[in-house]
Amino acid sequence: MNAIQEACDAFYMKHGPCCAGCDWWRAISSLAGDCRKSAPVPDAERWAMLGIQSCTLQPGAGHVVTLRDHHCGDFCDEFDWTSLPLGYRVRIGDRSLRGARS
Repeated sequence: MNAIQEACDAFYMKHGPCCAGCDWWRAISSLAGDCRKSAPVPDAERWAMLGIQSCTLQPGAGHVVTLRDHHCGDFCDEFDWTSLPLGYRVRIGDRSLRGARS
């Protein structure tokens, strides 16, 4: 796993349902990513969830960008976390491991 994905996974495990753990969300950085649940939108709408009203960078049309801690009604986590190496799961604080240790 790369460092950005690991940071997002750890955030999700610590904070619960949010974009960082959603199957639809793809990280751009450890703080923000784009939601691929819906069709792409015009560039002006793409950054609106971040509060950006104008920007010298013209990113073009694409998926809506959200912060990792955003949580919407389309949240989905069907990923099999047990398919990941145990060491990685321990580092990110995988909730399924809590209470498993005696």
